[in-house]
Amino acid sequence: MSISPVLADYLGRKNINYEVLKHAQTSNSMATAREAHVPPEKLAKAVVVKQNDHYAMCVIPATNKLILEWLEYGRQHEYEIAEEGDLQGLFPDCNEGAIPGLGQAFKLDVIVDSALLDNLDIYIEAGDHNHLLHLSQGDFQEVMKNAWSAPISCLRNGQSDKPYLWAPPEDG
Repeated sequence: MSISPVLADYLGRKNINYEVLKHAQTSNSMATAREAHVPPEKLAKAVVVKQNDHYAMCVIPATNKLILEWLEYGRQHEYEIAEEGDLQGLFPDCNEGAIPGLGQAFKLDVIVDSALLDNLDIYIEAGDHNHLLHLSQGDFQEVMKNAWSAPISCLRNGQSDKPYLWAPPEDG
């Protein structure tokens, strides 16, 4: 498989242009960016969250980690990271760990980190561990136009000297 059939159908119905990039098999998003020779901040990583029995997809840069507290503050709901076992039922035509960052194709609510919307190019998993999709900024913004956009992630392990400028107020 090079691209999830559900994803290909969705992109076709929305008239979204994309390029399929092949890369060596990888097991995580940072390795994927390295093997595909794409900047990791332009690789959109999917993190599926759960609120009671409802699932949603958070789409964040591969360089970042999801901050559940920021998501919960912005959405005014409590979330937890979905269990790996739940994902196969949500993404039946995708390999485990290769979930495309376009939850709309799989009928999920989507929350996109606002940092991704400024990139001129975006790359997403195609549904396996060997392919990425390359979308232009305009096409990515088109598929994300109904997504909720907010700062929901920050760089992992202090990888930048730039401070993250937003955080929810502390209770107290």
